Amino acid sequence: MKFIEVSGGFLQPISNEENIVLERVRGHDGPLPKAVLDERERELATNLVRRGFLTRIMHENKLCFTLNLLEDLWES
Repeated sequence: MKFIEVSGGFLQPISNEENIVLERVRGHDGPLPKAVLDERERELATNLVRRGFLTRIMHENKLCFTLNLLEDLWES
């Protein structure tokens, strides 16, 4: 288990599996297409969207995941 710090010093726990998915999205050049994830990774990515770590977008007619820049959320 890991903790990710969001704005304001709030620590949010994430599992090692969730961290692997976050790192895949972070390391991908551009939005990560949902189709390249296996079934388990898709479920983890969906949970990360619900928790606010990832954003689901349409990019070139494909459903993709991108990192949610939490700093931008707090500023708006």
